[in-house]
Amino acid sequence: MMDWPLFSERYRELIPNFSEFLSSLEKPFPIGLRENPLSCLPYGLEEKLKKMNCDYNRPILELDYFEVPGPRKNWGGDIDHHLGLYFMQALSSLMAPLALALRPGSMVLDMCAAPGGKTTHLCGIMENKGTLVATEPDLNRRRILKGNLTRLASFNTAIYPFKGQDLPFNNESFDCILLDGPCSSEGTFRTDVINGSKRRKNNYLEYNRYFRESLHKEQIELIEKSYKLLKKGGTLVYSTCTYDPQENEEVVMHALQKFSDLSLVPIELGFHLDVCPGVTQYNGQSYCEEMALTARLYPHFINSIGFYVAKFIKR
Repeated sequence: MMDWPLFSERYRELIPNFSEFLSSLEKPFPIGLRENPLSCLPYGLEEKLKKMNCDYNRPILELDYFEVPGPRKNWGGDIDHHLGLYFMQALSSLMAPLALALRPGSMVLDMCAAPGGKTTHLCGIMENKGTLVATEPDLNRRRILKGNLTRLASFNTAIYPFKGQDLPFNNESFDCILLDGPCSSEGTFRTDVINGSKRRKNNYLEYNRYFRESLHKEQIELIEKSYKLLKKGGTLVYSTCTYDPQENEEVVMHALQKFSDLSLVPIELGFHLDVCPGVTQYNGQSYCEEMALTARLYPHFINSIGFYVAKFIKR
C-alpha cells in the first residue's frame, strides 16, 4: 500500500474508518458519466450503454449518472461524448449543483466555472432558462469552458473573464451562487492519479502541504464577495474537493461570523447518499454546532472523490 504521509499526519483522527479510507485510495479512479438532459440525440445514455453490452452501474437511481469500466480515454474519445450526450464527471461533484435546488428562470452565478462540469450541470437543471453567469480569468481554461458549454448545448450562459472576487456586478444581483472554490484538491488523490501524473512527480503531496496556506486567503475573499452579490433570500453553496477543515469548515465559520444574516441550512438532495457531517472540532480549533449541517463525502463511503458542501441562505 502506498504511503500517504500528508493524510496520516493530518487526518487520522478526522476521517472515520481511516484504514478503510487509505485502502480506498488504492482503487482505480472511478469513471462516471453524467447524462446531458439538453442533448438532442435521438437516444439516451443508458440506451447507448445497453446496446454496447457495457457492464455499467447506476449508483443512484434518481440520477441519470452511470459508472462505467475503463479505460478512461475510450469514453473521452467516444463520438457521443463529442456530440454532448454526456459529461465525464465525479459523482461527488454533482452534489454542489443539486444542493442549490435551482428553478428555471433564476439568475445564477457560477463563481469559479472552468472546466465546466458543474456549469453545464447547472444549465441542465435550469433547462437553459434564466441566466447563468460563469467566470474564469485564465484564457486557456476559459476556452475549455466555452467548448464544453457549446458541446453540451448550454446556451443560457454568459462567460466573464474575471476572478470571482473582481466581478463588476452590483450587490445583490443573483438568486443563487455556486462557489466551488480553488482548493488543495486532496479529494482527487488516488494511487493511480499520483503515480500517473508527470506534474505531480516532484513529491506533490509534500508540496501541497504548503500550497494550502495561500488558498485559504483566496477562499475567504471569494466567499465574502459571493455574500455581497447574493440577493436577500438567496442561496449560496460553497464546495471544495479537499478534506482540510481550514479550507472547509474554517471558511464557512468565517462567513457565519462576519455576516449575521447568513445561515447554514440542511442539504436536501431528494435521495439517500452516505455522507458525514461537517466537523465541529479539529486540531484544537472549535467550530459552531451548526457545522454539522454541512456535508463531507469520503471515497470509502461513496466511490468517488472526496468532497465538501455547505449551503447558506441569506435571510
